[in-house]
Amino acid sequence: MNWLIQQLQERPDAPGLYYGNRMWTFAEIGQEVQERMRYFSGCIPTTAVRIAVMSQNSQELYFTMLALWSLGKEIVCLNIHLQPRELEYQLTDAQVSFVLASEKCRTALQKVQNIKMIPLEQPTDYLEKGYLQFSDMSDEAVATIMYTSGTTGKPKGVIQRFKNHRASAEAAAINLGLSSADCWLCAVPLFHVSGLSIICRHLLYGCSIKLYEHFDAEMVTADLVRGHGSIMSVVPLMLEKLLAEFPDSGYHQKFRLFLLGGGPVSTAMLQECRHYGIEAIQSYGMTETCSQVISLNSKDSLKHIGAVGRPLEGVQIKIVDREYQTVSADTIGEIWLKGPSVISGYLNDAEWHHEKWTLDNWFRTGDMGYLDRHGYLYVVSRLSELIISGGENIYPVEVEHVLEMMPTIKTVAVIGEPDKMWGHVPVVYIVGTATQDEINTFLEGKLAKYKRPKKIYYCRVLPRTASGKLAKHRLLTAEREDFLWR
Repeated sequence: MNWLIQQLQERPDAPGLYYGNRMWTFAEIGQEVQERMRYFSGCIPTTAVRIAVMSQNSQELYFTMLALWSLGKEIVCLNIHLQPRELEYQLTDAQVSFVLASEKCRTALQKVQNIKMIPLEQPTDYLEKGYLQFSDMSDEAVATIMYTSGTTGKPKGVIQRFKNHRASAEAAAINLGLSSADCWLCAVPLFHVSGLSIICRHLLYGCSIKLYEHFDAEMVTADLVRGHGSIMSVVPLMLEKLLAEFPDSGYHQKFRLFLLGGGPVSTAMLQECRHYGIEAIQSYGMTETCSQVISLNSKDSLKHIGAVGRPLEGVQIKIVDREYQTVSADTIGEIWLKGPSVISGYLNDAEWHHEKWTLDNWFRTGDMGYLDRHGYLYVVSRLSELIISGGENIYPVEVEHVLEMMPTIKTVAVIGEPDKMWGHVPVVYIVGTATQDEINTFLEGKLAKYKRPKKIYYCRVLPRTASGKLAKHRLLTAEREDFLWR
């Protein structure tokens, strides 16, 4: 069945989407989607199965994605920050000829050859007449293709099927107690799995969505005070800004929780949430798992400091060593996952498939971590970020967690830098004023000497991906000069 049709039948008059000052019921959403289905049917040939979409968050993007799915199309989600060279690579790799683009995104696409751009904005005429049948969202059908951010080399197309998105939504619903009474605030991009997963939960469980073009802490706070949301997905940087705006009166009683993703969160921030009575549920997931697969509630987060949580329904996890043997509790190794939300392969990359999946379908995440004796997962580093200095392993996240406790450091990123004597040594990029002597003094008794950063780089801001994660790989190229204080 088509997920939208399910909601049209069960709750046609219930609120479905909020954007700006408008609200659309599910019945009205169905009408908007049907109009776009007729429009796209007139300008996209039926032979074009895979269509790219490039837009900032908007009601038009939302209606467009539902219309393409209802026409049986596969959606290639393009990051709106990509440059022409990057766009050309992804569109060529995905063998896409048609791109639906918002006005703000069409400039970058004009420099890409061999594509046809179609305006995303609401059409004034429809080239097809009459009612079009809504296609089923069958389990094995490809729903979306998202390209990884390329932190380990060239971006790879992640093939997400409807069954993967369904399994992810079902596990999230059980974990969060999601119902049709909820309203999910979405200020994360729909071209990213964090935003797209909200649409899938909304269509499967009938909760409404309040969509924002971009994140604005003041605007979101006003909505939370007025009772215009019960759940919100955030990354640590967004939560930090919301806590700075937290009103004396608190949020409306309808608000239930923040779902935290996109990287580690400091203990101080979690303690601040508890002080304000805010439920902040941490999560761990990635594009290849169609959002969260591990979760940790507020109560457990201060009991198991540094953990990201325990597996959601249907998810299996194990930690393996370099010989691919499962290790015992509290032993660091690579994190492997298995479950129905985990994808089964990349686009046009059979060689990389064999690197990332075992014969019995375990997915190698490339993250390093360990399970404690209670089954809680701790993520310590990307395998590619591991710093080996004089034969000693240094996990950047461990160093970052300690440095985040310094009041003179606002944001921090630790990476390895080549060294003639030690192979690599840890260095730190900070937004803050801490000096080398202050850092050395602070780390005395907290970290072994070989783990302490040997150099400080002062930054205006640290680079981030579209989903808010630190983009450390950009500090390893000439691009890092764009972030340093001059």
